[in-house]
Amino acid sequence: MARNTELNIDINVTKIVKYTCLAGIAIVAVIFIEKAFKEFVKSPCCTKKCTD
Repeated sequence: MARNTELNIDINVTKIVKYTCLAGIAIVAVIFIEKAFKEFVKSPCCTKKCTD
């Protein structure tokens, strides 16, 4: 009574690399946008508008 089981695993490396790159780009974009926003808030034109 031998049971015959099959398991096919399909690993799509192209999709893994693509989504990893997209996630990395998104993380870097968030970091740069956050830095730019902090610099904008510290800038004199924004400070003047916020205090008037």
